Amino acid sequence: MKPVALKFCPQCGSVGYQFRDDTHWFCPVCLFTYYHNVATSASVIVEIDGAIMMLERNINPGKGLYSLPGGFVGNGERAEEAAARECREETGLIPVDLTYVGSWPNEYVYRNVAYRTCDFYFVARVEGGLSGLALEPSEVAGLRLVSPESVDSAPIAFESHRLAIKAWLSGRAERG
Repeated sequence: MKPVALKFCPQCGSVGYQFRDDTHWFCPVCLFTYYHNVATSASVIVEIDGAIMMLERNINPGKGLYSLPGGFVGNGERAEEAAARECREETGLIPVDLTYVGSWPNEYVYRNVAYRTCDFYFVARVEGGLSGLALEPSEVAGLRLVSPESVDSAPIAFESHRLAIKAWLSGRAERG
């Protein structure tokens, strides 16, 4: 998806701001360049009774679809910290023993702007299971437990989530 067309240069205000090479905006008048860099997100895979804990999204993109607890990494924040923070904010659950699974590219389309992301994934357990569950209603419509066999057909909002879950399941199977 091509980003929203910016009509005016943010530095000199001239018309004709151009998106080039799928990486940056360029003004042919004042030569101002703005790189539309990749954003970073971090998510947690939590297994509960043999199923993967997923959240039904209450916001776009993907409202009504499933996602892992997670979100964008803040300035000065490590990916592990962001994954744990987002899980706490969205579910009330405290993830512990985070272990890196991998990273996958993704596209996050919000208000017709395509943000390219690099999504980091961790697996963790949550202290006390679901006993501390407190879903954040502004972001989460409900909790869903998805069986490993259903991952391919589940209505998952982001393909990077599906790929991370499948990689984790594959690695888990290899470890026995």
